[in-house]
Amino acid sequence: MNQPPPKPELRQLVDRLHDGPSLGRMEMARLEELLSDDAALAYYVQVSQSDALLPGLLEEVEVIDPPVHRPFRFRIARMPVLITAAACVAFFLGLGIGRRSMVTPDPSVAEPPVRLVAPAKFTGLVGVEWGDGRAPDLQGGGAANDRIFIKTGLVEVTYASGVRMTLEGPADYRVLDAFSGRLEVGKIYATVPKGAEGFRIDYAQGSVIDLGTEFAMEVRSDGGTEVGVFEGEVELHRPGTQPISLFKNQALIHDNTPEEPLRAVPLDREKYVRDLPTRDFRWAVTTPGPQKIEIDVSHLVWKPSEYRAVFKWIEGPDIILIRDVRLFLDDQPLASDLHTGKTGLVNRVSNNVYTLSVPATSFRRGKWTIRATLEPMARPGGAASGKRRIGGQGILQFEEGLVSRAGPADFIGRWSYHFLGDHFVRNFHPDGTVSLEKNGEPFVRAFAGSRWLVENGELRVTVPKLGITESHILRDGILIIFAAKKENTAMPTII
Repeated sequence: MNQPPPKPELRQLVDRLHDGPSLGRMEMARLEELLSDDAALAYYVQVSQSDALLPGLLEEVEVIDPPVHRPFRFRIARMPVLITAAACVAFFLGLGIGRRSMVTPDPSVAEPPVRLVAPAKFTGLVGVEWGDGRAPDLQGGGAANDRIFIKTGLVEVTYASGVRMTLEGPADYRVLDAFSGRLEVGKIYATVPKGAEGFRIDYAQGSVIDLGTEFAMEVRSDGGTEVGVFEGEVELHRPGTQPISLFKNQALIHDNTPEEPLRAVPLDREKYVRDLPTRDFRWAVTTPGPQKIEIDVSHLVWKPSEYRAVFKWIEGPDIILIRDVRLFLDDQPLASDLHTGKTGLVNRVSNNVYTLSVPATSFRRGKWTIRATLEPMARPGGAASGKRRIGGQGILQFEEGLVSRAGPADFIGRWSYHFLGDHFVRNFHPDGTVSLEKNGEPFVRAFAGSRWLVENGELRVTVPKLGITESHILRDGILIIFAAKKENTAMPTII
């Protein structure tokens, strides 16, 4: 008789139990719950036989207080397939999923702490205003069991299972574990990859369980809930009733009214934000003389705040002058920064960051646009001085949040990036020094004696050996942005 296929959730937890990364406390508790089913336990036994895991040869078992559902970590030696089903069952009965240890730890040996894998992490923020005035730990990137409570803006959360979810404020959401969450109010759009089927979102009146799909939900303040399927299938579960399947392009509303609790409605694809909007906009200057550009940033202006526009050069023979940068709301000028800046090759950049403040008295949702004047800088000897092309092109980055409020503590730590196939890590130390690693090795030649400080949210790094000062800003606690690099005529004193 054929056994039914294992649940994707069980399969992923068993795979991670054997091969890592280590399961967290809630994941271990969930695995123990799943293994109370005979078919699930049989699946675990089969995988363990195939993987040739012998619990008698555990090299290390670590148990951590509190005593209930404690996470554990182990390394297992591989050997020929000699294990029996009885041995596997004995392993789980004896170890109790971390509740009892088969090996008594030596108290004289200091054990490293268990590194738990966060069930979900923040992977993007746009225009967020936190509902309780407190931002979660973005440096650690964790969202585990943290209430994600936002008054406005967008938050992207990526689960350890690969599920990616966009949450639109006002919203109140909680990550429960690597396979589920609870939405009290707000809008979400979730993309569930293959292998993560079974992902669940709870709400006040039931649950939505994914069966391989892209789906969206809105929970209104009055408790009414709308569920829509963009691709695939979901099941709507309500207490005391049979699950209801929804397929591609179908949607329904679950209301509090007993007369008609469920209503079929057309799927409104424009209602939900499927991806975080881009903050990078292309600009190009191709002819002599001043040229005006206009860029729509409506999807990035969610609240009154101080915004910054960063003009970055990517390609082209000319230095580009930047003038008359203004922010408009429905064609009416609202904020401006009129200083002249330059962008071009890294050693020709200066004053290319523009501050545009939106006060609370002037803010409302509408069409927000940035308008600026760009012009190729006059060449020595005229426009035809040995160069055929005129102009340049690059990107405008429109930023808000830590870009203006960041302090030294926001930059301290390790920042990783790739360039031309090499992996670099910048480390900003608390004492104001800077170190650099290249492909895992110290790279001291260029950054010896370098120092850093923060002014008005901007990180400035002075590199004496190269005679330059770099400028960096924070998009959020996750992403640092290179803004400018300029040659120093006189090296500043940095404390």
